[in-house]
Formats: sequence, C-alpha cells, structure tokens
Amino acid sequence: MNIILLAAVVSSSLAHPGTLNSPPNGVEVAMMCMKTGEQSSGMNKICYYNCAGSNAAITVSATELCPLTINN
Repeated sequence: MNIILLAAVVSSSLAHPGTLNSPPNGVEVAMMCMKTGEQSSGMNKICYYNCAGSNAAITVSATELCPLTINN
C-alpha cells in the first residue's frame, strides 16, 4: 500500500511542476538581501540592502558593523 501511495504522490508532482517546492498560501519565504551602503545618523547607523530589486534598511548602533547580508 505504501508503494502505491508514494507512486501517486510522485506522479502527481510530475504532472504539476513545483508542487512540492512551492510554499502553501499565506506562507512567506525569506529572501537574502545584499548590503548596498550605510549612513551614520547620531548614535545609530542605517544599513541599506538590495533584496532582488527591492530596497530594505535596518538600524544598528553606530559602533556596530552592518551585516553583509540580511534575510527579509
């Protein structure tokens, strides 16, 4: 019985490519963002990132280093 069920799952995923790899509706996937720059602002530092064409920013202490990548 288990072998027949496994075959049905495999053939179903082949008929619909990406079925097993696609996240369910309502689930967000983290995207790695690369650092593009930084700017000091008082006691803080603003770190800027490129997330596959979208921009993101985080704020850290002025004494900290900006991470080279973040997950957004």
